[in-house]
Amino acid sequence: MCNPAPRGVVHINDRRREPRADVSWPVQVAGISDFGAGTVINANLCGVLFSTYAELKEGELVVLRIGLDAATVVECAVQIVRAEKQDDINAYGADLRYLSSADRQKLSFALLILREPAASGRSRGVSG
Repeated sequence: MCNPAPRGVVHINDRRREPRADVSWPVQVAGISDFGAGTVINANLCGVLFSTYAELKEGELVVLRIGLDAATVVECAVQIVRAEKQDDINAYGADLRYLSSADRQKLSFALLILREPAASGRSRGVSG
């Protein structure tokens, strides 16, 4: 069972148990059927949506190396639960199957930071 993600950008029509935050993180994808580079589109501590030119299959277990920033990379095992073709690129929804506790902390912190500028701006009385 996944742990709740920090509250970030919430998609109104999202039926997930936990909302995902919109991100743009580089990712390296290594699956049984293919490998390549791509971009994580949204994420929480339960799963990710990412795009890549790699051809993966629903149900496939894949290793992702996600660059949260220039110095921080997390590695996780995910299972592809949804696959779509968007133009010439593939989009995959995946459930997190393994994430070390250290990488879980890094991902949790990165998701928390995504909402911090708006929260800290409000708490300091800065109007936007």
